[in-house]
Amino acid sequence: MAQEDKLKRKDLKEPDQFLVASNEFLGFLTRNKSVLASVLIGILVIGGGFLFVMQQKSSEALKMEALYFQMTQLVEDEKELTGEPLISKLNSFLEQFEEGDQKLRAQLLLGGTQYQNKKYDDALSMFKMVLDKTLPGTLTYYMAQSGMAHSYEGKKDFNGAITHYKNIIDHPGQSPLFYVYLGLARCYELTQDSKNALLILREIQTKFPEHAGLEKVNLSLKRLEG
Repeated sequence: MAQEDKLKRKDLKEPDQFLVASNEFLGFLTRNKSVLASVLIGILVIGGGFLFVMQQKSSEALKMEALYFQMTQLVEDEKELTGEPLISKLNSFLEQFEEGDQKLRAQLLLGGTQYQNKKYDDALSMFKMVLDKTLPGTLTYYMAQSGMAHSYEGKKDFNGAITHYKNIIDHPGQSPLFYVYLGLARCYELTQDSKNALLILREIQTKFPEHAGLEKVNLSLKRLEG
């Protein structure tokens, strides 16, 4: 019992470690309050700036999506505008876009409309602008290459179309390729290159044996084989 009393008296004489640590921390805060205040203000400014930038980006993205929606509505509503007036209106919308994915989609939409109206050179220029900003294998790359291939076909430049169909096949990504191969075979046939047309048609039979459009391939093979 005397030993326990001696230990308790010893403990009471020693300073409380929590109080010591607390006093040291408060002393540190007092000595460095101006520095700590500056750090805190800096953190708040950076955090506020980050939130502001994110909010601005979100607001800008919503604005671009709204513009793109208006463009699609114009294209779908054939009673409203057609031909050159429609293309002109779509161009005026396109000028309002910031650089980014929404603008690429808007350019594809405009290029497709130009193609539909047989403005093949304008369509090629629009699709080329998209290609310059996309990576092979992406859906946007596929759409732009396909647009260029069809535009060259529209111009009767079948060799140009062949180049772009091949570009899609070389960088397929997740894109559907049945009609790409079919377009390639068609262009070979139109350039009187029956040998390559037959090779591509047979490749289609091998690659897509269950495709619903295979009957068209079989008919083309029978025609070319005589």
